[in-house]
Amino acid sequence: MGDLTSLSRALLFPDDPWHEGFGVTSVLRELPEADRLALAQSFVEYIATAQTGTEVPERGLVLLAAVSCGFADDYWCMAWEALLVDRARRFWSSGIQDELWTCSQALLNAGKLLPGEVVALLRRSALENTWPQECVVPVLGLLRGPVLNPGEPWADNVLTELPALGESWHGLVAHALSAPVGRPTGSWDRRALALADPLGTEPVRRTVTSWLELAAEGGGRDDGAYDLHNLPALAGLTWLLSLLPPQPASIRILGALVERPPLRTPLTGTAVRALARIPHQLGHLYANLIALGTVEAF
Repeated sequence: MGDLTSLSRALLFPDDPWHEGFGVTSVLRELPEADRLALAQSFVEYIATAQTGTEVPERGLVLLAAVSCGFADDYWCMAWEALLVDRARRFWSSGIQDELWTCSQALLNAGKLLPGEVVALLRRSALENTWPQECVVPVLGLLRGPVLNPGEPWADNVLTELPALGESWHGLVAHALSAPVGRPTGSWDRRALALADPLGTEPVRRTVTSWLELAAEGGGRDDGAYDLHNLPALAGLTWLLSLLPPQPASIRILGALVERPPLRTPLTGTAVRALARIPHQLGHLYANLIALGTVEAF
């Protein structure tokens, strides 16, 4: 126990104020349960004595998360969730905060669901930054939704509408998320149509058009860029719209995805190619104008 007491003090009161990183976290997770229980008790005592008002000492929480597998209690989980929600509300993504992964894994190991905004932060952080696979994979592999990251007006609208639309629509959006941004395969197209057909092509067209109308205003980043997790779903919905019977409203919204967003992204080129494959004179005309430079394209 003496060694564990020394280890606890060294972890709680380090010379370097930064978190130790995933190497130390991995070692702590591999300790025997009895040792982890003893360390957890010392971390809990530290939190109780160092806490001021509603301010919970973050270092103790993160270390507690690292040793907690198999015996986390609800109070700890509430504290970890509060820490993660605070980060999600302050940051779009992170390349330096290892506490995101440590506390998220502790919550998931305890059988808890992560709030959607936290899931979005984790996904974006994994896509936009370089994190060790040993910390990212165990967390992302345990996530169970939402299908899209909240935080963009169009995605928030989709997530709000999906429960009422039903499971078949959820499957269609999930299939859209699997779309290549560059160009879909024939098998992807066939599956998209098979999922859309029972829902009715006209209801699908109207609903997808309303979602893309919001998406044309840009994404959730400060510069208007789209969330990298959500971008394939936007591409998929764009490809899907080009597969449905052509309507002037469909052509207009695909054109809006080219012209309206505040920042050029790969979705711009997707919308151009979607216009080109619509069997309608207006779609080809729009695509040709873009090719000639009359309408700016990506």
